[in-house]
Amino acid sequence: MLTALGTTVQFRPEVHKHQIHSGILDYYDQWDGIDPRLAKHHGRLSVASQTVANELVCMATYTHILLEWNASDKIVRDESVVMAGAMTKSFMVSVRSACDGVASALAYVACEKPGRAPSNSLADLIRWAKKNPERLRPPIAKLLEQPLDWFWYLRSLRDHVVHGGAQSNIYSDRRQFYLWVHSPRLGWVTREPLLPLLAKQLNQLVDLGNRAAEVINPIIEMPCDRIRSRAVEGIHVPALHELARIAGDYARPSPPDVLFVVTP
Repeated sequence: MLTALGTTVQFRPEVHKHQIHSGILDYYDQWDGIDPRLAKHHGRLSVASQTVANELVCMATYTHILLEWNASDKIVRDESVVMAGAMTKSFMVSVRSACDGVASALAYVACEKPGRAPSNSLADLIRWAKKNPERLRPPIAKLLEQPLDWFWYLRSLRDHVVHGGAQSNIYSDRRQFYLWVHSPRLGWVTREPLLPLLAKQLNQLVDLGNRAAEVINPIIEMPCDRIRSRAVEGIHVPALHELARIAGDYARPSPPDVLFVVTP
């Protein structure tokens, strides 16, 4: 079960290795222990928090497996690229789903009148915000106007593979993994070091959750004692911290004559 791998608990700095925090998680309450001060928001904000938390648990598990295969005694084995490919695809899907969870929380408070902003995906919310800036609360509008290049890049990679007929592969030089995506129409979409890409996605997702909470909290009058009160704790969460720590050691680029094509 997912709870065996990790779940949302009270944030405890002394066990930070096994916990990861983002502000978006602070709205979570179990159904049998709802904070009465947040009860009216529980159906939307707690659910959004749980969505992000579940994906962080999954990402931790995928990262744990990936780092195992990144070890010097395993990366030399032929099956290492197969395992890395499966974990990479799953990791990116979880990041996308977690972003949509953050979007659901933002959409809940985006307008003075609830239910106006789309809550199904971050991409849809951003597009709607550009077309309807007058309907948005100013802090939400300001957040959604900020560049999210990492998110659009992630979405572009996914669209190339799902809709554009691109081939996504993992290449190993027996020291590090690379993500290679090739489009029959455009040529090379990317050939880049894998671990730095995934570490950036993780860091940016956590930061997005923090920035979302910063604009949501004043709107819902978030109690001070609930800020930085929740974290995802799990047996594989240390792998997320390890990914962030070592990614720079596995950043050797692909050959410089590669053509990069990035769709904004």
